[in-house]
Amino acid sequence: MRIRKTKKEDFKEIAEILMKESSKNPYNEKYNLKIALKEITKLSKNDFYVAVNEKEIIGFIASNITPDNKKKAYITELWLRPVYQKKGVGKALVRFIEEKYKKKGVNLMRVLIKRNAGAFNFYKKIKYKEYKELVFMEKKLK
Repeated sequence: MRIRKTKKEDFKEIAEILMKESSKNPYNEKYNLKIALKEITKLSKNDFYVAVNEKEIIGFIASNITPDNKKKAYITELWLRPVYQKKGVGKALVRFIEEKYKKKGVNLMRVLIKRNAGAFNFYKKIKYKEYKELVFMEKKLK
């Protein structure tokens, strides 16, 4: 497996991973290819990398350094093909981004995830901690 910068020709394969994996519980997103490609195009404006084996993209990560505080960065997306989950691919992608940002002076990484998502336990295992001072709130407008 190797990690490399995403190329435009990767977008369709990445969109397929996003559509399939984000449609599962607890996310339940309903992307079609056009919408998924639009999301991928937005992500490409950030730091955007893929993990690849010999013949396919097996996962991807998108992240960015906060514009107002160059010492903080956020992981905005991390998705893997299911067959590669729990095999060190996600950890390798996160470590890759962490090392890249450390060299740029970043000293704090953040990620926003659902508590009941498998990703919650993944991030805890790699030493991310809950930041209890923030609460995510929403209101549906009718």
